[in-house]
Amino acid sequence: MQASSAERQAYEHAVSQEPRLPGPWMELMAYVRQSGDVNDICDVYDRFLEHFPQASAQWIEYVNLALSQSNFDQADAIFVRCLRSTLSMDLWKVYLAYVRRVHPLPPFTGEENSPRDQTRRILEASYEYALKHIGWDRESGPIWQDYIQLVREREARGAWQEGQKMDQLRRIYHRAVSTPMNHIEAIWKEYDAYENSLNKLTAKKFLAEHSPAYMQARAVLGEMKPLTDGLVHPSLPTPPSWIVPNSRAAPQKEHASYEAWHAYLAWEQTNPLALQDHGAWQHRVLCAYKKATMYIRFDAVVWYMAAHFCRTVQRENDMLVWLRDGIDACPWSILLRFSYADVSTTLGRYSDATAALDDLVDYTQAQVDTRLNALADAKGRIDEHMATERKQRLDKRAQLDSVPDDDDGDKAELADIERRVQEEREHQHQQLEKEAEATITVWRDAVSQVWIKYMQFVRRSEGIRAARQIFSRARKSKHCTWQVYEASAMLEYHCAKEALVATKVFELALKTFGPDEHLVVRYLDFLLSVNDDANARAVLERTVSSLPPERARVVWDRWATYEYNYGDASGIARLETRMSGLYPGRPAVQSAAHKLQYRTLDWVRAHELGMEVSMARPKESKRKAESRSSASEVSAPEPTKTSDSKADAPSSGRTMEDIRRSLATSAEPVKRTRGKSEEKSTKKSKSAAHDAPRKGARDTPPPSSSSSLAPPPVPTIPDAILYFMSLLPHAMTYDGPPIPPEAIFECLARSRLPLLPDARKAVAKRRP
Repeated sequence: MQASSAERQAYEHAVSQEPRLPGPWMELMAYVRQSGDVNDICDVYDRFLEHFPQASAQWIEYVNLALSQSNFDQADAIFVRCLRSTLSMDLWKVYLAYVRRVHPLPPFTGEENSPRDQTRRILEASYEYALKHIGWDRESGPIWQDYIQLVREREARGAWQEGQKMDQLRRIYHRAVSTPMNHIEAIWKEYDAYENSLNKLTAKKFLAEHSPAYMQARAVLGEMKPLTDGLVHPSLPTPPSWIVPNSRAAPQKEHASYEAWHAYLAWEQTNPLALQDHGAWQHRVLCAYKKATMYIRFDAVVWYMAAHFCRTVQRENDMLVWLRDGIDACPWSILLRFSYADVSTTLGRYSDATAALDDLVDYTQAQVDTRLNALADAKGRIDEHMATERKQRLDKRAQLDSVPDDDDGDKAELADIERRVQEEREHQHQQLEKEAEATITVWRDAVSQVWIKYMQFVRRSEGIRAARQIFSRARKSKHCTWQVYEASAMLEYHCAKEALVATKVFELALKTFGPDEHLVVRYLDFLLSVNDDANARAVLERTVSSLPPERARVVWDRWATYEYNYGDASGIARLETRMSGLYPGRPAVQSAAHKLQYRTLDWVRAHELGMEVSMARPKESKRKAESRSSASEVSAPEPTKTSDSKADAPSSGRTMEDIRRSLATSAEPVKRTRGKSEEKSTKKSKSAAHDAPRKGARDTPPPSSSSSLAPPPVPTIPDAILYFMSLLPHAMTYDGPPIPPEAIFECLARSRLPLLPDARKAVAKRRP
């Protein structure tokens, strides 16, 4: 009994740790089902469905459990809870079967308004209710066919009832054949046969009237299939890998599955059926969103898309409902929380907005605490293990001690054991910290972002004093980072026009966090933006002395940019002297290039040093006209061109054959041509060996005895790789640490890359 209780506690603990993970819940439900306690099973189902309210399989299990006990009231209550939100074909089929079971058809008596007629009306109303919610779905064909069959089997007494039945069947057929679903062709054939069985003359009229809607639905179905065939339909949704600690899921695969749903939903919003009834179109789109949340419940974007759609069609109340439900599913979502706060404020519910943001602050800080506590627990387990290991080693040492009089030797051996145990313990601690650091940093950044946007939100709503109160709360948080201080300082400067207060906030940040290099750069940016170069210089001297040179590099680079642009000659000379002393390995040409750079204008690095720098600048109208005329010839963005650098870019006149020729005629990698033509470049490379004694070993290796021999043939390189090689900068421009090519090629050789579909077909054809 104690073992059983311990097992139950273990399952409950796993569920409480990660309530949005389906695995622990499945284990707990399997365990309680074995016990046979119905009340306990129902309690677990209720708790599970709070976190997975659209889990159709579990709703079906819950209903079957109630029906197995003949508890029809409970079954009714379950259907009321789940049907509107869970648009699952299987669940709705269970519901319709349940209605047929509870309301069996009595025998036909021929009386007016007989119990059989009343039961039929209940059944038909149930089908109408089902089709209202899932009749739009691509898989709803069988339910449409069952409904049609139910109406066709209805007994009609007299011509009036027969006419009513015929009109009702036509309405159902017309709705069905205008819905893009898998069984649309079969239903159209049934409708064709039905009309022709009544009257062939009127059949042509009715079929001709509704044939355009049928053809439109078929065409839309053809568009829908590529969008929906690849959609993921997991039995239970799983939170994103970056939310779950130690998750083994592939983020790229998750993102691709989410993007597929987003693309389908965006397509539904375009009204591909061209529905004139905007209410019907909106209902179809929102039902599609409900179905999407069944499978990607923990994707915040899909909830935001649904809320945004409601906003575009002026359904503000529905928008709030979608945002609230999204927050319940994704409590970590900053996107949903602040969207909800903005909407609530617009609707005059400011207290709801601040409550939502307070909850977000608490949630994000709790996530950091949870991970820090988990790290501390893991370290504690390591300490316990190492204490046991230490005791075992000391006991083993005591058993092997055969020289009791050698006290100095004993002390040395004991000290060595203690040292090795301590080193191993510290090494394991460092490994744990390294593994947890990325996740903890992510959540700390989330805490800071929430505080920053919270300050800005209340400043817009209540003013700068309210923002200061939020900043005061943020400062007390143990997970607050320097970015919160910077955001508060910039609010003071831009909104309150208080440059002095902003400076004091930056100073407080330096006092709290120490000379963090990125904080110092932001502080310098602020001081220089207000033209306070004296204080900026003081901050520089005060902080760089406390930073190691490798961390202070970004600070020096920022100050160098200021000096190069606005300093005098003596100041620049002093700066270069200090930087050359701090960074003796930095090439002088890099400093010269930095000196000549202005914002995104960096000709020296881009062209003279061979570094490709992405510079997005607006072009003149003449260049736009020229680019339009040659747009069909350009397949990739090109660097800025001039008349003297046409050969710098591989797409400016150089074909693949030109690049191959340059590889074949030179033993070195492909070089830039410095604005010369290809013929001159080739001659230059051929005469490089004669110029080697004058130029030195900087550009070309000394000639060897085999220099007159023809170089080995260059292997055939695919065009895509060749084009990529031509984009790479010259090897001389690289000043980083050496990279062993053997390790790179070994990694590539061991990698198993998937083949493209065309490549797979080609490989299959080669096989005998």
